[in-house]
Amino acid sequence: MVASRPASVWGPPPVRETVSGVAYRRLRDAILAGLLSPETRINEVELAQAWRVSRTPIRDALRRLAAEGLVEPAPGRGMVVMRLSLADAEELYEVREALEARAARLAAERGADDLPVALNAIIKAFGVALKDGDTERLLALDAEFHTAIAGAARNARLQRLIEQLRVQTQPARVRALRVRGRAQKTFRELARLAGAIRTRDAPRAEAAMREHLASVRADLAAAFQTPEAERPPA
Repeated sequence: MVASRPASVWGPPPVRETVSGVAYRRLRDAILAGLLSPETRINEVELAQAWRVSRTPIRDALRRLAAEGLVEPAPGRGMVVMRLSLADAEELYEVREALEARAARLAAERGADDLPVALNAIIKAFGVALKDGDTERLLALDAEFHTAIAGAARNARLQRLIEQLRVQTQPARVRALRVRGRAQKTFRELARLAGAIRTRDAPRAEAAMREHLASVRADLAAAFQTPEAERPPA
């Protein structure tokens, strides 16, 4: 059984009418940053005491996190951080591949004129982080790149679905990007995708995004096979 987190890890209590929203964001950020490992129990009583609030906003936050696939009920333990299996990750990436490939096509067709400049800046920063071996920065830039393309598609519903899937695949993204050579492949794949969008070649942009996510999916088996502590840096 995973021990409950000490009260000090949650920080000061949220205030006023934003208790539920702040509780949700803090828990979500902690999970996505890997501060709360899979199967860690989220103790409602502990949080309520630490923040000096009732358990109602904590429950509301946990319901939102469960709807996003970040926490799940565990018999006798309440809510715990979701553990993503290899099969789960592969299924999620299959769906991401379909939706984000479409978003890339639309971004090439509908994206603002300054989109290529923004994407190139992200890729340049990615290259610097790659040389520095800064995995956290690589993850942030990868997310920024995909978010920019989803936004450039100018389809709010598509953008929301992609964001939900990216959140659910976050543990797999962290694992995959730490597989030896994966970050270098991502750098090359994103550069090809940016090039297709720069020339407004919609079919090539769609194919490039599909190839990129299929490439990541192909590395998932190796990512899940190697324990986190033994995995080399990107």
